[in-house]
Amino acid sequence: MKVTKVDKEIKPLVEFMNSLKGIKTFGSCQGHDDGGKTGKWLYPYIKFKCTNNRSLGLLSSIEYIYADLHSLYDLNEIELATIYQPSLKAIWTIEVVPNNDYNLIKNVKKHEYALFVLKAHSDSFIKPSEIHLDFKKILDWYKTQINSYFDGEKKC
Repeated sequence: MKVTKVDKEIKPLVEFMNSLKGIKTFGSCQGHDDGGKTGKWLYPYIKFKCTNNRSLGLLSSIEYIYADLHSLYDLNEIELATIYQPSLKAIWTIEVVPNNDYNLIKNVKKHEYALFVLKAHSDSFIKPSEIHLDFKKILDWYKTQINSYFDGEKKC
């Protein structure tokens, strides 16, 4: 299997994603303050294929970090205080890449699942390099979710 270069800052998150069942990454970028020819900032992303719904559900939980839990679940202040929500520089989402884009990638066949992108969104005041701090927090968030899932299984 051909190993491609992964940006240093995002590498631990890419490796974690590739360790999940049914996940294969196809490209990533840690984000760059110098956008090259365009001069525009390039924000972080990880493109991946997923053939496992549990893994996709875990990765999609990134959007849960930003949910207004008080209004969603009518929690009181004491209940809200027990929930850990990391403070991230960007808003992270999972987006689906249209079919005409993922068909360009080798070894992705029409009957397989779509290609997804874990992507950072930010306002124009936050440089991509400032978002690098999010990578460890996101990785810790995912690992916490996995641990809580397995702890729940042990209690059953």
